[in-house]
Amino acid sequence: MKLNILKGIKAKEFTVFASLPDMGRVGGLVSSFLSQNLKTEPVAEIVSGDKPWVSYADGVVKSVSDVYKVYYDKKRELLIFTGESQPQDPGQLYTLCNMFLDYAQSVGEIRRLYGAGGYLREQLTGAPRVCGVANKPELKKLLARAGIDLVGSEITTITWFNGLILGLAGERGIDGIGLFGEIAETTVPQPLAAKSILTAFSKLEKIPLDTKALDRQYDSILEEIQKKKEPSKYGPGIG
Repeated sequence: MKLNILKGIKAKEFTVFASLPDMGRVGGLVSSFLSQNLKTEPVAEIVSGDKPWVSYADGVVKSVSDVYKVYYDKKRELLIFTGESQPQDPGQLYTLCNMFLDYAQSVGEIRRLYGAGGYLREQLTGAPRVCGVANKPELKKLLARAGIDLVGSEITTITWFNGLILGLAGERGIDGIGLFGEIAETTVPQPLAAKSILTAFSKLEKIPLDTKALDRQYDSILEEIQKKKEPSKYGPGIG
């Protein structure tokens, strides 16, 4: 795993948003939305090539690597970490989290770190709510003032990047808040859960966000699901 600095930046104090795809790809939807819809520029990347497999196509194999990208919005002093996947090896996951945190702390003082992900609620009805966690007890007051309920007591672990990054940040004395959007389905992207998280983040950090693109994404997903459910207009046969 290797860190590549694309542009040197320094900030006296800044906020971090770091999340990767999880259930319903919620964490990835949120961080990628921020990187694409704010005035950001790419400043670093982490490349992981330690895969126990290769890709194959048309008789040719190639080595596989994952690229995790870091963007910075200078005006809002916001550092964003995003990617298309998560490490599947726990050791690689720890390395990724610590490498990113080392880099972020080299930029300046982290005012607060946010993470995000999906919160599976199989009996979900209506618009998805956002529930939160904090890596320090005093931060629960911040969630309460924003009208964000805590994740329920039925949850005892938050796994992989979107949980681990909050715990490791806490070990370094960095304030961390996790925002988790309710979902009832894990196998298809959940843009409405991502939208609810972004709305909560916008309120907490007073950053205006236009999330209409996520509504359009949701409509497109519904259309695709409906097409798959519709019976063919043709009977059994060939051709």
